[in-house]
Order: sequence, then structure tokens, then C-alpha cells
Amino acid sequence: MFSQKLNPLLNDILTCPACQTALRIKRNAVLCPNCAASFAIKEGVPVFLPEPLALVEPDHISNPIGPDFEAVLKEGKDFVLHIGAGATATRYPNCIEFEHKIFRHTNVVGDAHHLPFRDKIFDRVFAFNVFEHLIDPKNAAQEIRRVLKPGGAVAIHTAFLQTLHEAPHHYYNATEYGVREWFSGFEIEDCRVSANFAPGVMLAFLMSNVLEAARLGGASWKEQALISDSTVGEWAEFWTQRGEPPPGFGTLQNLPQPMQKRIAAGFELLATKSGI
Repeated sequence: MFSQKLNPLLNDILTCPACQTALRIKRNAVLCPNCAASFAIKEGVPVFLPEPLALVEPDHISNPIGPDFEAVLKEGKDFVLHIGAGATATRYPNCIEFEHKIFRHTNVVGDAHHLPFRDKIFDRVFAFNVFEHLIDPKNAAQEIRRVLKPGGAVAIHTAFLQTLHEAPHHYYNATEYGVREWFSGFEIEDCRVSANFAPGVMLAFLMSNVLEAARLGGASWKEQALISDSTVGEWAEFWTQRGEPPPGFGTLQNLPQPMQKRIAAGFELLATKSGI
């Protein structure tokens, strides 16, 4: 299925994610001479996560990262760590692709909270559509800072008004201020809305998910059609108390909880302190 060889650049940059000691690469394993940790090599990829490990079909291609970032990789001047690279269309010799599965061009599998790389080794780090899926985003940002050279640059995309995706590993939808807090250890040049997250895309993505949740939640074809045929203006008028509930409002309000959780505005949590 995969026939790639170990990227030779890894010989000089891998460190133990537990103790940060330089690792020794053997034929089928990566060994730590300090803490005696041992990590497998699968399909030419060092694996720093527990198995079983998913291998994604080699013909799968992920969404492009955008022309500006692609141009950096094509130019080849900077040594880039691409976290959450997925299934890239092109393998670039100046780029280390880091993932939690083995895709067609993956170089290393591991945890973004514990990057298995030397300090101050990369010129740039890319992490697109990754941070909403991390349990501790600020810790991951600090790890990125550790592996960047002084003056090195990071670029991320992360969710704000997006519905649930890649469950159960979708933890955060951050505001601009949340993203700035995660990266408060950096000199932030800009935090803006890129074209792939612009309001038109957001509305299309959200409404597509609303209709899908209605379908999966058991709404009839008639109920689904009422929602589909309603207008944005009708929903806005209702919210500002200048109109009646739009067609389909009741249907959405009464979807089963699993479907509501995919498209809800927020959550109510009730909890009890344990007796211990």
C-alpha cells in the first residue's frame, strides 16, 4: 500500500517526546538512549503514538492549503513543519509532514502537544484546521514556539463559527481573542479572516449542516423542504422580534439531542462533585 522510505532529514532532527534527547534510528524502530523509550517505524514513518495506527488510502487527496503557503513550499528556501498535513498532492523536500495517521506523504506520526523535534530547527510551521481538534491548544502553540528558529513564522487556520466535525475530537471553536491568547508567546503580526472562512462560506457550511442534521434527525421531506425554502431574512426578522418563527423552526428545536449537538449555539452542562 505504501512504499515510502524514511526521510533522511529525520536523522538529525528527531528527539524523544518524553525527555527531548536525540533519538537513534534503527531499521524498524527509533530508540531513546536516555529514557530507553522505543518507537516503531511503520511504512517508513516514525510513530510516536500508541497503535493501532490508521493508514489512509494513498489515492486520497486533502484540500489545498492555499497558493501563498504552497508558494513557500515550492520556493524551497524555508524548512517547514506542516502539522496536520493530511494527504497532500505534492511531496516537498523542505517540508516535514506531521500527522496522527499515515497519509501518502506523512513523514512523522505523533502528538502536536509533544513534538518529537529539536529546539529551534524549523523556519516555518503550518497548522491548518488543526487547533480546534487539540485538547490543549496553548500547549501545542508553545511546542511550535520551541521548535521554531528565532524569527521563525507560524501560520494557522482554526474554526470559529463551524459546526461539529471529526467527532469526538473537536474541542474548541475559538474567537479571535482565544486564538491570540493561544499564541500570546509570539509577536502576532495579524489575525484575520481568510477567504476559506469568510462569512459567505460560513453561512453555506452552516446551512448545509442544518439541513443534514434535520434529515438525519428524522425530519420529513416536507419539513426539510420548509427549512430549505425559508429565507435568511425570515430568520433574522424572527431573531429581532419583528417576525414570526420561520418555517421549520419547530422542527429544528425538537431534533434529537445528538443532531442538536452538531449544530447548536452552545451547551448546558450539569455536573456533580464526586464523593472522593
